[in-house]
Amino acid sequence: MTLIGHTDAQAWLHRAVSSGRLAHAYLLTGPRGVGRRTFAFELAQAVNCLAPEPPERPDHTCQQCSLIQRNVHPDVRLVKRAPDRRAIGLRASQGPQREYADNVEFIQSDAQLRPVMGRRKVYIILGAEELADEAANRLLKTLEEPPSFVLFVLTAVESGGVLPTIVSRCQELRLRPAPRAELAAALVERGTPPERAAALAALAGGRQGWAIAAAADPQLVERQQAAIRQLVEALAGSRLERLARARALAERWSSSPETVRETLRVWLGWWRDVVLVQLGLGERIAHLEPSERTTIAATAAQLSQRQVRSAESAVQQTLLDLEMNVNARLLLDLLLLQLPRTATG
Repeated sequence: MTLIGHTDAQAWLHRAVSSGRLAHAYLLTGPRGVGRRTFAFELAQAVNCLAPEPPERPDHTCQQCSLIQRNVHPDVRLVKRAPDRRAIGLRASQGPQREYADNVEFIQSDAQLRPVMGRRKVYIILGAEELADEAANRLLKTLEEPPSFVLFVLTAVESGGVLPTIVSRCQELRLRPAPRAELAAALVERGTPPERAAALAALAGGRQGWAIAAAADPQLVERQQAAIRQLVEALAGSRLERLARARALAERWSSSPETVRETLRVWLGWWRDVVLVQLGLGERIAHLEPSERTTIAATAAQLSQRQVRSAESAVQQTLLDLEMNVNARLLLDLLLLQLPRTATG
């Protein structure tokens, strides 16, 4: 886990560690794959690093940093939603690699015990917007008056999805997407051929986590390309064909909601590329594969800017509404039916 980009956030971290003015709880927000989890570990390393001078922390080489990097440090706990649960619950259960799925209740008692070997105990809670109500309220009690040796680091896409009372007790740090050139250079350093690194950096939209994963797993890019083909075919399809695609997405939502979210995020990125072409900024688009560029250009020529902006807005609104537990089948039916029609298929 190495941070790519986030120069401002890293500068803040060094200042906070040097001055000793760390808050007791932080909320890291930003797009999925932007590096929130990686920065959370960076923060855990910084407060426990054995380097003699604060500006040098974390040094990523000492025993404390190494244990945290490997996620085996006894004082750093990673909390995340269980794969088969919709929200982080209450029962304490230890999973593989010290990743606790449902342990807010465990935190309440464990936080009262002093660190085993580090300066601070750090609880990294991934996806704080997925905390079940009861779990969130229990966590709130610990956040209000934590021991001086405890640090909470929560992550979320947006602070608006987290219980407001929890947000009010955290200092929010917004992580921004990494610059495309910087992300491509980092992929090249990791052994990715330059041309492929440039393509992945463009597709990633600054999400270092996705770019690194895609460099190791070509299927991630293939799934993106498949999602784009589905969208292009739907735009040229009949109402019945669009409804069939909507129903297929709705069925997938019930068993694998994250795959539907990712499909819609890919569609959103594709519409943004169409907007860029219409604005004469084709050099900035994310989809660099020749056939995709051709389709994007053809769509930009066939539709008005108003139609494209409306389609982009519709996809964005559907993503938001799905998180509000609105009927997925109705939402996806409406989305597919209101998208503009093209002759490109």
